[in-house]
Amino acid sequence: LCERAEAVGARLVQHLQGIKASYPALVGDIRNLGAMIALELVENGDINQPNATLTKAICAKAGEKGLLLLSCGTRGNVIRFLPPLTIEMEVLDEGAAILASLFDELANG
Repeated sequence: LCERAEAVGARLVQHLQGIKASYPALVGDIRNLGAMIALELVENGDINQPNATLTKAICAKAGEKGLLLLSCGTRGNVIRFLPPLTIEMEVLDEGAAILASLFDELANG
């Protein structure tokens, strides 16, 4: 189970790092322990400027596209991921692609 958690987590973190590379001013931090992952959204690349508005918009729009995301954090600017360890990697990739498309759609709005 630990090996699978590490593999799932590494795959999703790789996708999230791609998003961070495309939108460095919006992604403050990516934290993970195995498949438990947090994506922190900020303004101007500053972790002291939480972007709860974008977080809420991404979570809402994701639901419309069939991707269930949970926001969390005391400042409401973190998206939490905890995929099942039985997830097929293709399904994980599909969810990450939806998330990336949401950044493309919402990042400038």
